[in-house]
Amino acid sequence: MINSRHDDQRLMALVLLVTAAAFLAPGCATPYHMYLTWQGDPSTTMTVNFQTPRAAPEGIVYYDTAPHGQDFEAYRFRAAAAPHRVPGIEDKRAVYSVELANLEPGSTYYFIYGVEGRRFSAPQQFRTVPNDGSPVRFVVGGDVSVHPRARRLLRQAAATDPDFVVIGGDIAYANGDPKNLWLWDYWLQIWRNSLRTQEKRVIPGVFALGNHETNDDFEEPERNAPFFFGFFAQGGSPYFALQFGPDLALIMLDSGHTVPHDGAQKEWLEATLQELEDVPLKMAVYHVPFYPSHRGFDGSLSVAGREHWLPLFDAHGVAAGFEHHDHTFKRTKPLRGGQVDPEGTVYLGDGCMGVPPREIKNEGAWYLEKASGTPHFWLVTVADGAATYEAIDIHGEVFDRYPED
Repeated sequence: MINSRHDDQRLMALVLLVTAAAFLAPGCATPYHMYLTWQGDPSTTMTVNFQTPRAAPEGIVYYDTAPHGQDFEAYRFRAAAAPHRVPGIEDKRAVYSVELANLEPGSTYYFIYGVEGRRFSAPQQFRTVPNDGSPVRFVVGGDVSVHPRARRLLRQAAATDPDFVVIGGDIAYANGDPKNLWLWDYWLQIWRNSLRTQEKRVIPGVFALGNHETNDDFEEPERNAPFFFGFFAQGGSPYFALQFGPDLALIMLDSGHTVPHDGAQKEWLEATLQELEDVPLKMAVYHVPFYPSHRGFDGSLSVAGREHWLPLFDAHGVAAGFEHHDHTFKRTKPLRGGQVDPEGTVYLGDGCMGVPPREIKNEGAWYLEKASGTPHFWLVTVADGAATYEAIDIHGEVFDRYPED
């Protein structure tokens, strides 16, 4: 990720400079690190997350379908939430996750955020996802880091004007260690500055767990991945599902990092796929690939995924599996039952949205259609019950497409 200790120190100094203004502000409650997630229906809710250097009684978001600048009294709607802290970190920062509910689908909202009696943010805007069958566009990538390449790819992702961006694990490479909080500070600055459209719309994120979010404390998920659960309000579980209109459902999974593939997660996956049976396009996002392009096919987590999840994917017609972890580009042939099947699932990956790419060690494997060491992300467009998948490189160029016609 980073080439030397000197690079670490240089990045750390930059992060301290970037955040110092917030910590020195009067009252130490100036908001920073704002980003959007979902805990509920993406058509009718939005969660505004932000941080302050010190806790206040509650964080507040004022919002409306019309812009009102910083005149908070002019906004028709208000939502608030109490602060929480990430266990183990040395500073006293507070994290706020304010859920806005009863929103109109496919609509633009304007908002400001902060804490009562202190300075509020500059005006922002977001857009809810439509639920009437209109096209939905989203970006998927993984293995990001704070490498300058990550910033370029995130900006290219924003330039596609997606409804949201999905990150399939290995986000800031902080390894669940409180001493690496500075990496999260730097990464959240990159995310906030990059994930905006030309019209300044803030793009929401959906996040999956990777091994570099964890510290191998398996007593409870929140201790194993404190920043992931402390920063990203997504319902509190390492596995969850979101439905985007009538045609698309995303199933976010934990590939053995805080919970095993089997047991409660497998039971939940089977029940969720049954509930989503009538949704034409079901797609899964997780970190460790079933069908790796760099690592060995018999890796324990890959084997566990194929043993416990793959039969469910096949039985319920999962359209795509977004895989990461290998730091490469890959697209498999459509697969079902452990063999090539035109009606099967296509597996796309393998997590190279910022980290240095690796070589393809499984070139020529029976399941691979294409593979290379190309930094990239996938742009997915869902329309009329069908999906197109485009791989886009650091220059914004499409270099692979599925279906190819």
